[in-house]
Amino acid sequence: MDQLERRKARFARGLIRSAETVLAELTESPDLPEGMGYFIDIMRDVFVKQDRSLISAHLCSHNNKKVIGTYCVMVPEELIYAAGAIPVRLCGGSYEASCIGDDFVPRDTCPVVKASLGFTSLNLISAYEACDAVIVPTTCDAKRKMGEELLKFTEVWMLEVPHIKESEGARRQWLEQLYALKKNIEKLTGKRFRGRKIRRKALDAAIKTVGRAQYQARRLYEIGKSSLPVVFGREAMLAINAYSFDTALGWTEAMTLLNDELEARRDKSRFVAAVNAPRVLLAGSPPIFPNWKIPCLLEEMGAVIVADESCMGSRYLYDPIGITEKSIADMMVGIAARYIMPCVCPSFAPNEDRLFRLLQMVEEFKVDGIIYHVLKGCVIYDFELIRVEKIMKEKKIPVLRVETDYSPEDIEQIRTRVEAFVEMLERKKFKKKEG
Repeated sequence: MDQLERRKARFARGLIRSAETVLAELTESPDLPEGMGYFIDIMRDVFVKQDRSLISAHLCSHNNKKVIGTYCVMVPEELIYAAGAIPVRLCGGSYEASCIGDDFVPRDTCPVVKASLGFTSLNLISAYEACDAVIVPTTCDAKRKMGEELLKFTEVWMLEVPHIKESEGARRQWLEQLYALKKNIEKLTGKRFRGRKIRRKALDAAIKTVGRAQYQARRLYEIGKSSLPVVFGREAMLAINAYSFDTALGWTEAMTLLNDELEARRDKSRFVAAVNAPRVLLAGSPPIFPNWKIPCLLEEMGAVIVADESCMGSRYLYDPIGITEKSIADMMVGIAARYIMPCVCPSFAPNEDRLFRLLQMVEEFKVDGIIYHVLKGCVIYDFELIRVEKIMKEKKIPVLRVETDYSPEDIEQIRTRVEAFVEMLERKKFKKKEG
């Protein structure tokens, strides 16, 4: 075994340990819903078993289907499904993969980019190896340069995202970008289609397929508004993360069963936390499996994550596509509008929509406090913290900024801060109840 293979084997063992630790903790929970088993199995197949045949079973129900990796929620997967291919969300959440990625990027680059490059460079898990091409939206400078580095390993399609979505010119440019992306997808999968074109019926069917997944995601979102939680946030977040490595159809079927189970729990008053458990909104940089450090610490301390506004959480699957006619042109306009207008990514400026969305979530989910998660090097999320703190101060909602990366070395330091924050929320909630 040469040095490269030994290095890959060492990091693979570390990844397996990290992922299995999180999955084992979830599995051993006495309140774990039965329907969570499907999503835990997906993550175990991808990160622990790392068997390409298992990935293929999840992703490719028919032979010769193309697999297209995506690196952002801004990529319209309806176009990928309509072309007969399968989308896979590749944003990395592994400490081990981020260590490999250090070889390709500056020291202060965000760990998402580091991990994504690390996974690809060594094919650390087969989901990356299975991709025939990847799509990288330019939502930040780090992602833009990441796309350039990825060209060393795979075919890359850059997707230029406008940063002023209210501009008519920007919306036109965005639509042009999606048409260019459509052509790339058609070229990759062209041998399967007469004239190498995505057909109107196929695109309509893909929109409906993703729409059904969105509906089930919204059901889970609504269940989180229950006065007492029927599922822990770390479990609900894992189920959403599992969408990255499953087909929309398979994930929707499993999520339907889980939502049915959770609604039955609610009807039977089977709750997972006491009435005085602080209700926390997790905002900021996305928690990406297996980096479950913040969700696990929060709920170990007695809080419950009732909502997650990140691009790997509720923002991943919301706002269905609105179309009045079913021509290709009309559907493309609908897709373009859906992927940019309701999006509250901090890459947009101005971004008052995000502040409104956070205030809305605080009210709807009866939030007691906010953990604002900042990944080191993620400037755009950190930049908005001051405005978030200001509007939440007016609503008397405490905000705790937690800056971290994927390293396990700061867990105890974060634990101390989170524990103090949760205790403060408990006292505040008790005084409010007494008053």
